[in-house]
Amino acid sequence: MSQLSAILGAPGSVNLTHLDGHVARTRGVVGRWLSVFIEYAPADSVLAKAIARMNANISPARRGKESSKDCVVFETYLDLVAKLRMAGLTAPIVFLSSNVNDYQDGSKILKVEIANDLAPFAVDYASNMGMAKNRLQL
Repeated sequence: MSQLSAILGAPGSVNLTHLDGHVARTRGVVGRWLSVFIEYAPADSVLAKAIARMNANISPARRGKESSKDCVVFETYLDLVAKLRMAGLTAPIVFLSSNVNDYQDGSKILKVEIANDLAPFAVDYASNMGMAKNRLQL
């Protein structure tokens, strides 16, 4: 790395000691994720709900926009969150999407229909990763 850095105009020794143990730490994190992993298959009703949402122009659908994929993603998310809550998950959940035009109104407030869909499951919305981390208290 030091030789490559010098070729690119930044001579000196590159310190990579912060990466020592990185593989072991990463394996530990992945191991924790796998220990709580559950299989998920969307309910048969998800696609029908997404199409109904799109046809009724309910956010994230918008007139004049191909919204089917957004609606399928959102309805799948709602289905999964419902299953997680029914299984007893009480941990905070955040729906993260930088697509603020579909999820927020002009004053950066969550659209009413989205808020109404997320509220029964105690789900917060975040428009960026920093906001999501803050809402999850990470």
